[in-house]
Amino acid sequence: MIGRLASPDGVVRERARQALVDSKGEEVMVALIASLDDRRHQVRWEAAKALSEIGDSAASSPLVHAMDDSDSDVAWVAAEGVAGMGEDGLSAVLGGLIRSSRSGEFHRVAHHALKEFSRRGIRRDVVKFVMNALEGAEPKLSGPVATYKAMRQMDVPRLAP
Repeated sequence: MIGRLASPDGVVRERARQALVDSKGEEVMVALIASLDDRRHQVRWEAAKALSEIGDSAASSPLVHAMDDSDSDVAWVAAEGVAGMGEDGLSAVLGGLIRSSRSGEFHRVAHHALKEFSRRGIRRDVVKFVMNALEGAEPKLSGPVATYKAMRQMDVPRLAP
């Protein structure tokens, strides 16, 4: 099924994605996570969409990594998917904001994910605090500071340098 995610036929890709989502399993998760690094954007998009639909929080960090994808459609799908993973997803996004503090594009996609967390009622206080920093005049400076404070408030373990 993973190979079919590369099909030029959208129907074939959708059916393959749905079959993968339905089967879930650890092997499927590993294969989908590996597919997030495929050279073909449609494979990365399908993998991000499938992982989002499966909703296993084990995929939260790989999806956050995909939020920095060169294809904005892949990044956006990954952001929406990680937002569906509750506090585990939020912790992963906050960690991503610390690691990608200089990337304006990542900030934009992370902001989208944060909006989704807020819409879903997940830690709105923390989310609003970080969103305000990202909306400020210097998000590359204020974002990491606000994110670090938010992570401390949530008791997220400190990231290794």
